[in-house]
Amino acid sequence: MRNCQTIRKQRASIAMMWLGIAAAILIVLLGAAATSRTASANTLDRTDLEIVYCNGDGVAMSWRTENDGRAAAPDGWKVERSHQDSEGNPVVQTFTFIGDEADALHTSNQEYWDWVDKSVDRNVPYIYRIRAINADGSDMDGRAWSRNAPAECTADPIDEPGISVPACQDIGVSMFWHTKNTGQAAAPDGWKVERSHQDSEGTWVVQIFTFIGADSDALHTIDNEHWDWVDTSAYRYVDYNYRVRAINADGSDLVGRTWSRYAAAICRGGSLHQPGISVPRLTEKGVSMFWHTRNRGQAEPPDGWKVERRHWDSGGWVVRTFTFIGADADALQTHSELYWDWVDEEAGFDEDYTYRVRAINADGTDMDGRTWSRRAPVEGCPCDDKR
Repeated sequence: MRNCQTIRKQRASIAMMWLGIAAAILIVLLGAAATSRTASANTLDRTDLEIVYCNGDGVAMSWRTENDGRAAAPDGWKVERSHQDSEGNPVVQTFTFIGDEADALHTSNQEYWDWVDKSVDRNVPYIYRIRAINADGSDMDGRAWSRNAPAECTADPIDEPGISVPACQDIGVSMFWHTKNTGQAAAPDGWKVERSHQDSEGTWVVQIFTFIGADSDALHTIDNEHWDWVDTSAYRYVDYNYRVRAINADGSDLVGRTWSRYAAAICRGGSLHQPGISVPRLTEKGVSMFWHTRNRGQAEPPDGWKVERRHWDSGGWVVRTFTFIGADADALQTHSELYWDWVDEEAGFDEDYTYRVRAINADGTDMDGRTWSRRAPVEGCPCDDKR
């Protein structure tokens, strides 16, 4: 009897051991299944933002619902667009489409939603993401943001090389570009950069800079996707236009490649905190100039402007200030709401003037947070240390 009890205890112990092993295996399997479901949910619960690209109207994009479009259509969508301003601060904007507005974006096959962001500045790199929302604009439970999709419109159409916005630096005008087809085309043997501007008589002056072989390779960035160049011969107060084109080793144009778009460089001098004033030019009516608000014209227009003109005479500065407020200031916006144009008809043709501008309030006082522009000498006048 004592042996039988021992055998029963051994069998019970073995059974309990196998039961424990089975339970452990079941826990592992359930855990793996749960992990798999969690990973799947994290992936499939994201809105499927398929493509984002630049076209002639702006930035176009196309998306569908989660799980490769098999998830139910929501009541609406919100599109988030983000970028950095000129001072490096994040700027986030949201566009909401609910009900009929969302339905209007639905494609004919009822699978995708298409939208073109026509409010973009095509010289600014943006990042987009999209999320499903309810009819009241709240986030829809169980749905998540799509991936972040960058959009940098450096070229239009895609069969042109993509050139960036030329940036003004202390050493010159910097820029970068990539090959056509958003940089996917093969790298050429070299590049030519065309720079054009108008001289004081309105005649176009065109110059070509060529980079072939090792000279071209020296411009290539670390990621081998862009070519960077700084035009150190650029004059800071001249408005230039740049464009680039792929060339062969002998300097001839590469067949099947075209010029990029024209990219303007407007270097007014000074920082982005200053209003931008052009190069004053002598005309038959007087000294002509134009200016825009600080931050490359993106700052809010003021109630008015004051223009300071000065020149050196008999050992001292002769200063005169011209003030434009309200309707008088608006009257200067003859060609664009972004610029103010003015001709100093009282200027003497034999004086070496400099001009600068400043934003003012309706009562003529200086506007807080705004500063004087740089001093801009009239083109053709000697620029000595007094300026």
